[in-house]
Amino acid sequence: MNGPIQAVLRRVLAGLGRDSSAVAALHAGDALEILLRGMGHRLRGWRHRPWLGSCAGALYVGRHARLNHRRHLYLGHSVKIEEGAEIHALSSHGVHLGDGVTVGRYASIRPSGYYGTDIGHGLRVGAHSAIGAFAWIGASGPVVIGEGVLMGPRVVILPENHNHADSTRPIREQGVTRLGVTIEDDCWLGADCKILAGVRVGRGAIVAAGAVVHRDVPAGHIVGGVPAKILKRRGANLSPARQSA
Repeated sequence: MNGPIQAVLRRVLAGLGRDSSAVAALHAGDALEILLRGMGHRLRGWRHRPWLGSCAGALYVGRHARLNHRRHLYLGHSVKIEEGAEIHALSSHGVHLGDGVTVGRYASIRPSGYYGTDIGHGLRVGAHSAIGAFAWIGASGPVVIGEGVLMGPRVVILPENHNHADSTRPIREQGVTRLGVTIEDDCWLGADCKILAGVRVGRGAIVAAGAVVHRDVPAGHIVGGVPAKILKRRGANLSPARQSA
C-alpha cells in the first residue's frame, strides 16, 4: 500500500536515517499506530531535554523509562530509550550515547549506587549501537562500546570485581577492583552472554549466546562457552585445538 499515511511514515523514517522499504507493505492502520507511538515517545523526549547534559537532536523515550541524574547524560541525535529502561547516569565521566543508539526495553545502566555512594566512572556508546532488552551494564569501571554494536537480550557487562583475598573478613568489606570493559566496533553480543571486568572484545568479534567472557577476544573471532573459548575466525577455520578467550 502507498497511501498518505505510509508516505508520512516513510518521510519520518528517512529523516531518522532508517530503512523505509518495508513501509509499502504495511496496512494504513499499522502505519498510523507506528506514527502515533513514535509521536508519544518524541513528546516524552521533549520533557527530558531541558535537564540533560546535552542532546544533539530528537530523543525518543518509551513509557515508564527512568532517566536519573540527567545532567550527567549526553545524547546524540535520534537516541531511543525504550519502555521501562533505566539510566542512572550519576558518574564521574557521565553516560554518553551516540547518534541513533537504542537502549532496549527494561535495560539498566548503573554506574553508581542509588544513594550517592560508590560513584562509578560511566559509559560511552558509539553511533548506531543497540543495548539489548533486559541488559545490565554496571559502568562502575569505564565501559566503552563502539559503533554499530549489536546486543541480544539479557547481556550483562560487569566492569568490576569484588576483592576477596582475606578469608577472615566479609567480602563486602574488602572493596572492589574496577578494570573496565571495551567492546570495539561492529561486534555482536549474543543473548545472555556475560562480559567480565578487564575484557576487550576486538572489532568484528561475535560472542555466542550464554558465553561467559573473562579474557580478551581477538578481532574478527567467534567465542562461546563457559568460560568462553575461541570457536573459529569469521570466514576461516582455526586449528582443531581450541584456544581460551
